[in-house]
Amino acid sequence: MQKEVSLTITEAYRRQFPNLSFGIGTIQNCTYIEKSESFKLYKRELLRKMRRRSNLGQIQERINLYDQFFKKWGYPCPLPSHFKRTIEMGFPIVNLYIDTHIIAEMCHGILMAIQDLDRFHGEWRLDLANEGEAFEGVSGKMIRCKEEEIVLRDGEGIVCSLFQGPDFKTRIEPASKNIVVYVFTAPGIQEEQVSNGLQLAVEILGKFGSGKEAWWEVFRP
Repeated sequence: MQKEVSLTITEAYRRQFPNLSFGIGTIQNCTYIEKSESFKLYKRELLRKMRRRSNLGQIQERINLYDQFFKKWGYPCPLPSHFKRTIEMGFPIVNLYIDTHIIAEMCHGILMAIQDLDRFHGEWRLDLANEGEAFEGVSGKMIRCKEEEIVLRDGEGIVCSLFQGPDFKTRIEPASKNIVVYVFTAPGIQEEQVSNGLQLAVEILGKFGSGKEAWWEVFRP
């Protein structure tokens, strides 16, 4: 049975960022894999398409938009270094979940998170943080937010910061079965790329992780 994701975009977010959409995708009953020859070949073909000159320029432009947004807020953006490493060395070979995350990000030049859907509780809210508001980051360290920093909340608190990453509670692990991917945007990022990135992620998890009941949606403020 498809687990519902209900998202509220707060009035504070709408006033501050009226043009920044947010995308969510889910897929159920996935099977974690570490190595797969068919997945390896699939990644090789995606990398070949990504490296085409016509695609590289567009991806780089979108990554630059994120980078500018991060710098405006005083944070380092992870996308430029990921992009450089992908061009030079190809997609990572870690596991199905991590690889899917990086592939979808790099193929579309967007900022994506992949988490365990079952660890979210209550209604999702796209919101702005209060000065000094804190949450436990995925590494286990406490993360403190700046005033009006973009955050995602569930019914228990902050689960991710656009600029500082996801929390520890919703981290994905080998035992995770029900998966969620979500995309924060930056000024200039088009909804089409968000939708395409979500679709690619859930398609990979369906094809190589035997996931079922894929769903994705782009929400506008």
